[in-house]
Amino acid sequence: MADNILASPAALGAEWLAHRFDEATGTIRFVDYDRQTRAAVPFLTDDHLPRRDFRSMTRDEARAIGQTAPVHFIFHSGFCCSTLLAACLDRPGLASGLSEPVILNDIVGWRMRGAPPEAIGPLLADALRLLGRPFPGDQAAVVKPSNVVNGLAAAMLVIQPQARAIVMHAPLDDFLTSIAKKGLDGRRWVRELFVKLRAEGRVQALGFTDLDFLGQTDLQIAAMAWLAQQSLFSSLILGAPGRVRTLDSAAFMAAPDAALRHAAAHFGLTLDPAELAQILAGPLQRNSKDGARYSAADRAADYDASRAAHGDEIAKVTLWAQEVARAVGIETTLGAPLIAQ
Repeated sequence: MADNILASPAALGAEWLAHRFDEATGTIRFVDYDRQTRAAVPFLTDDHLPRRDFRSMTRDEARAIGQTAPVHFIFHSGFCCSTLLAACLDRPGLASGLSEPVILNDIVGWRMRGAPPEAIGPLLADALRLLGRPFPGDQAAVVKPSNVVNGLAAAMLVIQPQARAIVMHAPLDDFLTSIAKKGLDGRRWVRELFVKLRAEGRVQALGFTDLDFLGQTDLQIAAMAWLAQQSLFSSLILGAPGRVRTLDSAAFMAAPDAALRHAAAHFGLTLDPAELAQILAGPLQRNSKDGARYSAADRAADYDASRAAHGDEIAKVTLWAQEVARAVGIETTLGAPLIAQ
């Protein structure tokens, strides 16, 4: 891949995505991806995007690039339809959706590898400013970070004081069902998530030692990761009153029209009825990961099949995790719902 220094930072168009932070050189790599290319993939990661030459810019040069619109966030627990919500809002004239931009993961990785704490905030501010450049005519940029970025969510809301957030999460039994449904890949993914949460000090308050965790099953570890994220989300709501709303995947799938109307309003987006109808007939009828036809009924059938195969384990771990939550004071139902319950 080419590493050419961009000649005119101030003239950089919105199609140039701030894609990676190179900690070795302290530079930011930009890649030219138009709207159609971004919309064709579920995540803005190297695994999904086509390979293109990148262009590098020093952070001092990058500061010549200004934010052009508000940035809002979709934080999430994983396996909760957050990719689908981001895809629904990614429409010309409405918002530019950015699903799991890697530059934010790079910042988390640098932080975990021992970056000076005082360096993280300025770098995060640079990244969010650069992501706040939606395509021309769009009302805002809606960023859905990977859930490994959740530990920086509170800082992101401080850095972007106009930003609002929707926290998407799955009910505990749905989350466990998703992990079981994905087999080895799901169980490995959730253990990797647990390790990252432990590194951030998020699981230590659950009342178990590392030796205890080693003795727990995959779904017990999944439940611990879910509880740790619930605790983080509760703190986020308390720390930014009025700016954070929550939406669980079951509520979203049960009333997608209401969820989308309320999401648009929360983000200050104008969503007309005709456009809402197009979204309901488009992204909501496809699998957000691979684009195949996939309705709410298809999703329910998949979950029913997984519960039939793993129901006993899911039920037992759900009850056990609820007892753990009561013991350590974690709310299993988040407040500030986007849709009135």
